[in-house]
Amino acid sequence: MFSIFKILSFIAVFFVPPFLAFANPVETDLWKCEKAEWSQEPELTDGIFTATISGTCWVNIQKEAGIQWLFERLQKEYQRSEKYEIHQGPVLSQDGSYVVVNYDLTDKVDEEDSDLAIRQDVQLKTDKTKELIYLTNSKKIQASGTAAYLRSVSFETEVRALSNAYRVSLHNRVEIEKPWFAMGFVFKPMSASITQEKFIKAQEKLIQYLLPSL
Repeated sequence: MFSIFKILSFIAVFFVPPFLAFANPVETDLWKCEKAEWSQEPELTDGIFTATISGTCWVNIQKEAGIQWLFERLQKEYQRSEKYEIHQGPVLSQDGSYVVVNYDLTDKVDEEDSDLAIRQDVQLKTDKTKELIYLTNSKKIQASGTAAYLRSVSFETEVRALSNAYRVSLHNRVEIEKPWFAMGFVFKPMSASITQEKFIKAQEKLIQYLLPSL
């Protein structure tokens, strides 16, 4: 039988958000991140743990056309990576001055004791100069092993070009089913505690991914 710790650790590695006592901001010569904040306080209702966390980072401008560069890079990755199975897209549309690209795709993750496939709606939206908005929202999760307790996950990432820096805002919502053998008064704080460092690491990885484009 899987331990609660192992279940939460697995889910946190790939997606999760919340933490109870927020860590200190992270800062380097090229970027810095502020303290994260709850957008939705952690809750455990009817056996489902839910939480949303938000964080803001600042990245020094390296490229004048960073937004356009990043927009094209993300699309190429979806088209070329074996990690994604595209069911529909890219579907292009226009929303005022913004170009919108939508995908219906499955993101596949392989782990030692778990298989995970998340079918999700993905939207890229940009004015090609000042702002890029990247949205993902799961609609079907197929999983085994420790990943089977993940019920839904969504991300909203906004990259905004300011006068001398990019503001990167990340919002992450997650729903995790409590295992039948776990006690609620243990599961809720443990969920928050274990995912504390994972969100910080995920935020740092996001910035590292963005840096070559910005």
